[in-house]
Amino acid sequence: MKRSLALLLLVLSAGCTTLVQPSGPPNRVAWRIHLARLEKLQNWRLEGRIGVVAPSRGGAANVNWRQQGARWSLIFAGPFGLGAVRLWGDSSVLHIRDSRGREWLTEHPEAALERSLGWPVPVSSLRYWIIGRPAPGGAREIQLGARGLLRWIEQGGWTVRYGGYGRVRGVFLPDSITATRAGVRIKLIVSRWRLESGA
Repeated sequence: MKRSLALLLLVLSAGCTTLVQPSGPPNRVAWRIHLARLEKLQNWRLEGRIGVVAPSRGGAANVNWRQQGARWSLIFAGPFGLGAVRLWGDSSVLHIRDSRGREWLTEHPEAALERSLGWPVPVSSLRYWIIGRPAPGGAREIQLGARGLLRWIEQGGWTVRYGGYGRVRGVFLPDSITATRAGVRIKLIVSRWRLESGA
């Protein structure tokens, strides 16, 4: 137990983050200030772990996501015995490369990902949810915490809940998010954020 606690403290100090729980009454003024910062956040990377529970398939994988403006690159390492899967593109075109080197190109990213991985990935919205904001077009409902940080969102048929937040270069970013919809549960735990030049 002591060793696990020491390891956790070492990881947190290495990432230069300050954990913040989104608790207390909602603060809408702080939310507007925070959202303005997030809207300027265009170039970032994260490393972490994703776990999925779905009717057809479940499991866990390491994840490495890089966002550069509208373009992104996403690597799942060892997902559900499939080996490494790399995805890249933007909201309209998706490239998929599996561990055997096979490649696909599609204009329907979410449908292609569901066929490839066996569970739905709301990739068009996830790039926004993952930094702690609703996707453009508005959310059906949001709940805020004391620091103007999201507790949860309902959008596009998904409910997205946020755990603690870490402060990275002056911006609070989620340490974990859980997205659920119709028997599917996706949990992402972030081990490291990087805000790149131009962020």
